[in-house]
Amino acid sequence: MSSVPELQLSQSFKLAQRAFAALLDAPHFDASLAMAGRVRMAALDKLDLARLTRWLAWQTFVRNPQAPARIERVDQRLAAGVLHARARLPANGRPALSGTPRRTA
Repeated sequence: MSSVPELQLSQSFKLAQRAFAALLDAPHFDASLAMAGRVRMAALDKLDLARLTRWLAWQTFVRNPQAPARIERVDQRLAAGVLHARARLPANGRPALSGTPRRTA
């Protein structure tokens, strides 16, 4: 038995992740995938929508360069939230140093 708590994700969040992953991985924009993402997004509560926004912010770094435009075609408010969350992510996946780094422990 592990002492680390397991992250519990709702089924609606998992389905929304799958729908957006399919949309972002498609070689071309597909309106049916966008509609599936919109339907799955409508089933999310506020907490899961915030989780999806943060997840999509990370995905805009690692997926194809059209990811922000595809998210915007699904929902403009979601795209604005993703861009806002992306601006708060650490640069290059590393935390930014504040001030001068400490040389001793």
